[in-house]
Amino acid sequence: MILIDAAGHRQVRRSRLYTRMEAGGSVKFLLIFDQPETIRGVAVLARRTADGRIHSGVYLPAFGPVFKQPRSAGLGDQIFGTDFAIADLTPEAASEYHYVRRRDRHIDGLGYFVVDAYPRKIPGRPPSAFGLRKHLLRQDNFMVVRTDVYDQNLNFYKRISRHDLKQVDGDSWRANMIIAQDRREAHRTVLKIDRRVYSEDYVPAELFEQSYLLNNRHVSNPAVGTTTAKASRAEQLLLKRFGD
Repeated sequence: MILIDAAGHRQVRRSRLYTRMEAGGSVKFLLIFDQPETIRGVAVLARRTADGRIHSGVYLPAFGPVFKQPRSAGLGDQIFGTDFAIADLTPEAASEYHYVRRRDRHIDGLGYFVVDAYPRKIPGRPPSAFGLRKHLLRQDNFMVVRTDVYDQNLNFYKRISRHDLKQVDGDSWRANMIIAQDRREAHRTVLKIDRRVYSEDYVPAELFEQSYLLNNRHVSNPAVGTTTAKASRAEQLLLKRFGD
């Protein structure tokens, strides 16, 4: 991950992303940061239930074996200083959106479908963080190569674009580079995928348990996460959102 601010300053992070789809329809998501050393072992854990509810939290090793729950959780929450939200890195639940096909487009000789995704209002659920997600799909492989995100007032504020497309796992296509650009903050995050593995052996159920993180089993160095470690500036800032 490369985080780039309005002044062009860059932060480089190395991370691992795990996704597990359960038979009941829920999706589990785990993002672990390995580098730099100041945030090594920090992990973001989230679960989207079959009915679309989001449960998420973060583990900050420097603050001891405590799992921090956000004051509010949702698909639109940015992930630990990046420009990505959980919705940008997990499959979209079709039942949660009303889709409208717009006029097709042709760009640089390629045909694209244009599809607007409006979040459905679900009784008992808080309103979506998005007012609209506008997708651009390649007509030759049905890959979503761009998503423009609009707030509840339908003001455009973020673009997710996918590049370096590769065919994997049969007829599926994936992007080896994803760029998130936040127009409001003049900030962007570049995610470059070095390695991708499809195997149930890599995502056992225990991997997504809080105890797995609190015992620091997700890092190779057992010293990481001790209460004597000094909290990084990034961790201190993140705590403002998650409370004491």
